[in-house]
Amino acid sequence: MARNVIALAVFLLFFSETTMACDACGCSVNGVGVGLMAVYRQNYVGMQYQYAPFRSQLEHAHGAVDYFHSFELVARLRVLRRINLQLNQPYRLNIRRHPDGDDKRSGLGDTRLVAHYVLLDQHQFKGGLRLYTEAGIGVKAPTGPFDPDIHDAHNLPENFNPGNGSWGGILQANIVLGYQTGGLTLSGNYQYNGPSTSGYRFGHQWSGKALLYNQFWPNGAISLTPYIGLTAEGIGRDEQADGKYAASTGGKGWFAAAGLNLKFNQWLLGAALSQPLSQHYSNAEVEAKARMTMNLSFIF
Repeated sequence: MARNVIALAVFLLFFSETTMACDACGCSVNGVGVGLMAVYRQNYVGMQYQYAPFRSQLEHAHGAVDYFHSFELVARLRVLRRINLQLNQPYRLNIRRHPDGDDKRSGLGDTRLVAHYVLLDQHQFKGGLRLYTEAGIGVKAPTGPFDPDIHDAHNLPENFNPGNGSWGGILQANIVLGYQTGGLTLSGNYQYNGPSTSGYRFGHQWSGKALLYNQFWPNGAISLTPYIGLTAEGIGRDEQADGKYAASTGGKGWFAAAGLNLKFNQWLLGAALSQPLSQHYSNAEVEAKARMTMNLSFIF
């Protein structure tokens, strides 16, 4: 049973089909989740901030830079012994800096609701190893504003819209392998995007992370949990209403990540940085820069 669960999460983590949408110079923000929340395995509500910049590599673009900001409300509640519900509601601020003029788009992003089923809850192995695994399935609703003419009318890529105008399906998996006060967490996420109201379809996307962590003073009122690891994302090519692929879309990237969680009683404050190691976005027409994630959660 344990081997099957691990295989599921690794499949989601390293699923190799190119799947997020780019258009020089912008790219969607997928992020790496709220730090190590799977380690705590409790109900929580919180806010997460993600920052991801991209710079154009094209000479005629004159160094255009896109900044993607996401402010996200996250809530997770255990409704049954083995079933958790998680709600994510982002607010997005997308900014383009260009010598010929700046532009931006902002608004509520698309709502995501995922139900997780706990497959193994702190299963004990010989030698003191513990295994927690959960798998989730959910839906993304087109609650964010979507302008189908944003490219032609405003010379902005379609992914500058706060929402993508379509329903989508979500698969997730989380694994936490613990030993004493440390461990390894593996997480994977896959999102299937349907066609928008205009017929434009954003590329399907996947992301994953593998993080090593250690908790200091885990039983005290204050505890620290540093972590390091790798994160990855893949973005499929967009499809236009006529079925043809949109130019300069799709890509993938690998990032080195490091972060720190500070837990004070029921409050958790976390921050993480990720640095690109390998990337290929929009036919190498854009370059991802270092990213940052911060979160504040109340655990109950």
